[in-house]
Amino acid sequence: MQAKLAPQPGDSLKFHIQSFDAHWIYIAKYNADKREITGTLSVAGAGIKIPLQLKPIDPQAVRPLRPQTPQPPYPYREWPVNFNGSVPGVRLSGSITAPKGKKKVPGVVLLSGSGPHNRDGEQFYHKTFRVLADELTRRGFAVLRYDERGVGASAGNYTGTTIAEFAQDAKAAVKALRSDRRIKVGKVYVIGHSQGSLEAQIVAADDPDVAGLVFLAGVGLPGVESRKAQYRATLKARGITEEAAKEDLLMYDKSYEIVGAAPDSATALANLQQWHKEIEMDPQYSNMYIAPFTGNWLFYFLHFDPKPNLNRIKVPVLAVSGNKDTQVFVEKEFAAMKAGLQAGGNQQFQSVILPGVNHFMQTAKTGAYDEPFQLQETFSPAGLQVIGDWLTQQAQIENQRK
Repeated sequence: MQAKLAPQPGDSLKFHIQSFDAHWIYIAKYNADKREITGTLSVAGAGIKIPLQLKPIDPQAVRPLRPQTPQPPYPYREWPVNFNGSVPGVRLSGSITAPKGKKKVPGVVLLSGSGPHNRDGEQFYHKTFRVLADELTRRGFAVLRYDERGVGASAGNYTGTTIAEFAQDAKAAVKALRSDRRIKVGKVYVIGHSQGSLEAQIVAADDPDVAGLVFLAGVGLPGVESRKAQYRATLKARGITEEAAKEDLLMYDKSYEIVGAAPDSATALANLQQWHKEIEMDPQYSNMYIAPFTGNWLFYFLHFDPKPNLNRIKVPVLAVSGNKDTQVFVEKEFAAMKAGLQAGGNQQFQSVILPGVNHFMQTAKTGAYDEPFQLQETFSPAGLQVIGDWLTQQAQIENQRK
């Protein structure tokens, strides 16, 4: 996601927010007497306009409760770790939590989803990876989590980085955990959330020493199919039939197909512009609508097919998702993961759909994107148990092989 503040005269404000497949514009004015910013938030090309008023508040007054966030003292050790990323200028910073003692322990590396995340996987004041790391470390695993490039204490540029580049950073993280002299780490497992599942697939396909994978709200479909399925999952969660959203589906499906078929972003841009001329879309909306589709991240994603990597993975895989996930079409993604692994001869696939759990692994009512802020729970206890039990079982199997 990118945000840009456009220079405006006097008391006016124009703010652009570009996400992976939407372009938001906020036009407003500042009232100095009332200390208010009042304006309209719109979605380019979608005809959506929302009145939005901003006022200064005390952050502590609205800070929500997050009872699962671990509090010291901890029954384990924790220390900072710094390591080089995949290219010059990318220096990654993170934390390792590990059981006390000097015996060799299994390791886990956590990979976050799309959007800039710090080492705790923090969003909506929830420290998702902090909670998961705490659970796994208490079970006897050494866990490395890190700030993504350009986030927190990590150097580098997040914007425009592709899944393949993030995967190279993930490989560096696995290497850093294995080589840390403050702990003896045996087999390393990789857990990836959403986009992080794709990074985990690349890591395991290239590194036969990775012992196992856990996909949280993971992806197995090719980019274009995945985005189409995702939009339909969102409609389903909102109770909207595909027939009622026929025009929107046509727009998004066609856009994904055009970009997915283009050899480069310049061609994608030209083909989208030509199509918009054919359907007589307003040029002003056309330019704003097109921008996210030709961005580096989404262009790469729409050309990305997980199958070749899944074919090469030979280790056990656990896929965990929730039936309230409105960002991933769970059943279709699971089927694609299973098919990709089995095509390469891997039968070690287990999938779990958690009832009442959303994309962020929380017990939820609706699964709506903005609901997590209202939820006190950071990570479903059932989800923590499923992941912890599976990893513990895998580690025990590894020990028996020695």
